[in-house]
Order: sequence, then C-alpha cells, then structure tokens
Amino acid sequence: MIWAQGCSIRCAGCWNSEMWDFSPNIILSVPEILEKICREKRAIEGVTVLGGEPLDQYAETLELLKSCKRTNISTMLFTGYEITEIADRGMDEILSCCDILITGRYDQAKRTIECQWIGSFNQEIHFLTGRYRDYEIRDANYVEIDIEESGAVTVLGFPEKGMTFV
Repeated sequence: MIWAQGCSIRCAGCWNSEMWDFSPNIILSVPEILEKICREKRAIEGVTVLGGEPLDQYAETLELLKSCKRTNISTMLFTGYEITEIADRGMDEILSCCDILITGRYDQAKRTIECQWIGSFNQEIHFLTGRYRDYEIRDANYVEIDIEESGAVTVLGFPEKGMTFV
C-alpha cells in the first residue's frame, strides 16, 4: 500500500484524518517508490494507492500507476472523487492506469462494515480492466492489523467503532 499525504476533500468522520495535512511525513520520489516495488515484485501482486487523497498529487500518482502498468503490476486506487469528477477535472488519464478504482466521498450517515473495500454505501467499485473480471466482492469487510518489531500497531481498513484488539 502506498499512502498519499494530504487531502483537500476531508470527509466528515474519515477514519484516516491524520493523512489530511499536506505537510510531508516521509518524502519519497516516484522513482524511489518504484525501486521499492520492483525489489518486492515477486512477493506482491499489485499496488494499492490511497491516502489522504491520491489525486491531490495527480501527476505523481499518474506517473506511479503508469509505471506499474508497464511492469505488469496490478493497480488499485482509492479516491474520494466521483468518476465523473475525475473526468471533469481533466484527470481521466488515470482511468487507463487502474485495474480497480474505488470512488466517492466517505459518508458517515451511510457507513458500512459489510462490504469489501468501501466504508459507506455511496462509494463505488469500478473494475476498469479485465484483470479481475472473475473476482467476487465479498459481503464483509476486513481489518488488517500490522504489528511491527518495535511494538507499533497499525490498523488498516474500516474497523467497527469501539473495536478492541487484545
């Protein structure tokens, strides 16, 4: 997963609001990210880009996804923009670089933990290539918990409010 820092959309109730600030956390150029991806290429199927709002760094996100496509690495992009907004903003070239695109602002009134990859029912999943044509979306959400050697814990996904980890 590649996390883009900064979000101009700032959906109320966003579970990832620490990514809203545009102040850099870790600065990596696209070539540096690609080098890391290529080093792991045998161990990964694809790259997921999320944030913050990846399209707030459109040129860099586009360059990254194009490079992944050239090396046959699958790509998935999460954005708060609707698919029509992407075209209206002149960012539609990104559509040819994604295998899977998740679109739409998070709406806390439509929150769900019952559908894979989305946090609210208004969001949409677009399969833009045939790469995953046989993939079945599950009626369940998953939470990934990463525990580093240092003991730092990172929770990815859309956990249930009040969920505790032991």
